[in-house]
Formats: sequence, structure tokens, C-alpha cells
Amino acid sequence: MKKKIWGLCFLTVLSLSFSAVVSAEENSTETSEETAQTVAATVSTETNLSTEEPAQSVLSSQTTEATRESMEDNQTTSSESAEPAVPETQIETPEGTMNLPKGRSDLYPTIQLYSAVPASSVTNTNTPSKNFIDISSHNGNISVANFQKIKSYGVTGVVVKLTEATSYTNPYAQVQINNAKAAGLKVSAYHYSWFINDAQAVAEANYFAAAAKRFGLSTSAVMVNDIEEPQIAGKGNHTNNSKAFENRLKALGYENVRHYIGLNWLDSKNPLINASTIGNKNIWVAAYPYYPKENLYLQYGAWQWSAQLTFPGINGNFDINADYTGTFSSQSTPTPPANTVQMYRLYNRNSGEHFYTQNAVEKNNLIAKGWNYEGVAWNGPTSGSPVYRLYNRNAGDHHYTLHAYEKDNLIKKGWRYEGISWYSGGSNVLQRLYNPNAKAGSHHYTLNVNEKNNLVSKGWKYEGVAWYAK
Repeated sequence: MKKKIWGLCFLTVLSLSFSAVVSAEENSTETSEETAQTVAATVSTETNLSTEEPAQSVLSSQTTEATRESMEDNQTTSSESAEPAVPETQIETPEGTMNLPKGRSDLYPTIQLYSAVPASSVTNTNTPSKNFIDISSHNGNISVANFQKIKSYGVTGVVVKLTEATSYTNPYAQVQINNAKAAGLKVSAYHYSWFINDAQAVAEANYFAAAAKRFGLSTSAVMVNDIEEPQIAGKGNHTNNSKAFENRLKALGYENVRHYIGLNWLDSKNPLINASTIGNKNIWVAAYPYYPKENLYLQYGAWQWSAQLTFPGINGNFDINADYTGTFSSQSTPTPPANTVQMYRLYNRNSGEHFYTQNAVEKNNLIAKGWNYEGVAWNGPTSGSPVYRLYNRNAGDHHYTLHAYEKDNLIKKGWRYEGISWYSGGSNVLQRLYNPNAKAGSHHYTLNVNEKNNLVSKGWKYEGVAWYAK
């Protein structure tokens, strides 16, 4: 889903006494027609990373023209009365200013000015998780060796753009898929959507599925509806249309369907898509902070946090993503050290509380009740100094402590003692922080120094070592 900037040049004959102003609507129409013809002829080599010829070119001027006419028919006839539904380039959120993905169509490239979000190197460890990348024709022919280099940095999945509307197919898709598979990456696919009704959604799903089959992707592959195009924002029922797209893919045998959606389509007073209907864990959300340091938007299945990731020795920038469910990446659970147990971390987005447990049954029960599972937080020893767990029924808050005197003091204040949760021991430090403004989740415990420092910068108080882990 790489960004591409096209220059548009218009020559206007000027008289000495009067300047003729060409309306924005006329410019837009002329540009769309010229651009569609240009794209039909070739994929621009300016943004390709390789000079090799693509394996195939499947975009014809006839099909592009048909798509252009179809889209024009679906748009309102009076552009003067139409208001842009998603004009934002950035939004303010509780997590800070978020830059947003914009229309990145291969059919209708347009001039786009992007906020200067700094590039990030894959070697920077002070970032959110780097689990998978997504690529399109603009990334060109990535060799097996380069995919292997990408994998060596911990990236284990790639989502390849296959199609757009019902007339465009990524000419590099086949070689990108083959080389990524050869490098041992998990390969998924995405389709850039233009549908604004159920019938169009079904047609685009058919086109997408046919390409997936042609390129050798199995029906178990993850198939993504990339819905971000500004020209369709607010037209049709995006939730119902996306479900129609999903249901058609499932009818064709593709059960693993997900939806790529910009945060501005979800996080507003009048969202364009109903997340609860789509399913939070079925959403791959996109929002770019200026200085990404920790995993955010854990309520969704995945998060695209930058379009500016670089790899040493590989040309160009890549979209990078955190995978919270293992859907897009090959996330194997490391074997814990001997004589240890895995400590699970969960989050209640309604109360703000993080919860920690070694009990898999308790973990699964909370997940069933809507808690977000955030993975294994640390490995605890099976013996050592006990860590006590207490519960405040009034605040709905759990507290964990290594200190018997703190446990006894909280019991006197009405906290309920719930026993020994795990043991402390080892060389890894669990750090404890306190938020004086929080009712539930007022204490936080983490191995991650970056997470600790980020919370301190937001006003949390660092309280030192909580306990030790293997």
C-alpha cells in the first residue's frame, strides 16, 4: 500500500486582461481520464525497486476505462454539493496525534501531500512490534535473498496486494508471492476496494479470489479487504458492503477474511464502519504516530504503525505492522526455560486494568469475556519468593506484591487476599509503575524498559523493582 505522488501539469492560455480559471472539478475529471490511460500502459518504474520486467501485465486500457466509467456513474453528478467524507490527514487521539493512510489507488493516482512522519529503521528496538510487512507493485521484484534478510530481523509475514476494483492486478504479485514463500514467510493477500454496494462487493470478491487461485494461494490464506479510498468514503453502507465482500469470499472457500481500515474510518463520532459488526479482531487498523514506541490499539487484530520502515541494504520504505493475533505472521511461542511457567498478560479496555496470571483456564475465561490477550509477559520460576495477589472489590483492581508487609497492610484496608500467584526469581527485572489518577489498573508491571520509560513520560510514577523473572 505504498504512497505514490504524481505530478499533474496543465497549460492554460492566459490573456493580458483576464485569467481563465479552470475549476477543480474539471481538472479532476481530466486528470482521472489521463491517469487511467497511463496506468493501463505501464506500472511506473520510478517507484519499482528492480529494473526487471514484471511477470505479467494484466491491466488493459479497456478494463481500466470500464472501471473509470463505472466509478463515475456511482459518484454524485454535482461535485459542488458533495462534501469529502474523510478529509483528515491526521487526527488527535488519546494516544496522541495520528497520521492516516490516504487513497493509494493504482487506478487513480493523485497528488498527495503527506505529513513528514520520520522513517524508522528495523534495527531500532524502541518501537512497536515488527511482525509483518505489506507490499504492492511499488515495491517491485523483491528477491528471495532480500526477503530472507527481512525475515532475519524478526519479520515473519508479508501481505501482497493482488487486485484493485475489477480491472487491476499487481503485475509483480506472482514473483512477490513465490519469493516470499521461498524465504519462509507467511504470505497473505489484499484487495484495494472500490465497491459502494453489495453487488459491486461481490464482483470485486470474485475478481480477488480468481487472482488468488491463479497465483497459487490456498483457501487457507488470509484475504484482506483494504477499504481506504477517499472517493468512496460515505457512499453506500461500508459495513454491510464489506460484510458482503467477506461473505462472498467465504462462499468461495476463503474462510480467513480480514479488513484493513484507517483509524479515521473507525474512531470518530460518526464512524464510516461499525467495528463491532466487522469484529474488532478481524480489523487491521492503520494509524501512524510521529514517534511510535509501544503497541497501541490492542483491541484490533493488527496495527499498521508506519509506512516508513527501512531495512539495511534494501531500497525503499515498507509498511510495517504489529500482529496481535498471529493471523498475518508465523509467531511461534518460544519454549520456556526449564522449571518455569509462562505468565499471561491481559487487558480490560473498559476499566484500564492489566491482569497477570499463570493459569491458562483463567486466561481463556477472561478472553471469552472480552479481555484482550497481550501474550506471555514473562517466564516465572516454579519456586522462590512468593508474589501475592490481592483484589479491591470497590475499585475492581488487582494488586501484586513481593512484600508480605504490603500484603498485610492492604488486607487491613479491606483488600481481599487471593493467594500466591507466582514466584520471584531470576535475573530479569519486572518494573513497577503507579498511576495516581487511575481507579483500576493503577499499578503496571513490565519487563520492557521502553514501555516503562514511555509510561513515565506520560506521568506514571516509577516505583522500582516489583520482582524478578527467568
